[in-house]
Amino acid sequence: MEIKRVLIVDDDPDIVDYLGLFLEDEGYEVSSANRSSSALTALDEFEPDAVIVDVVLPGKSGLDLLVHIRQHERWSEVPIIVLTGNDAIVQDKGKNYLAGFHLERGADLVLAKPVDRDALVAVLSRLTNSRGPS
Repeated sequence: MEIKRVLIVDDDPDIVDYLGLFLEDEGYEVSSANRSSSALTALDEFEPDAVIVDVVLPGKSGLDLLVHIRQHERWSEVPIIVLTGNDAIVQDKGKNYLAGFHLERGADLVLAKPVDRDALVAVLSRLTNSRGPS
């Protein structure tokens, strides 16, 4: 079985460690970035099969990063899971914010913090396996 790669974009090192440890236990290779600008570099260098991004980041937000990724030809199809503690974003899946960008798709999933490990792993498995070999 091919090891799938996940990029975690969050400025909270505790969240990155928590997600990274349990995803590695599930067999994923994990890399992280703590802001949108470093995430763009990590996309090119790490070539993830999926991205997990927090909404609140220093500089450009996680939703801004999502827009940038979706508009980039090379990365437009990578599965993106958005994490947030903002109930309004969870309830509308970020669509209100993203409506002005006319994207064909936004996040593949929006999850509330604290993250349900089992739900995240199940969704990552489904999303990365549906993409085929990277």
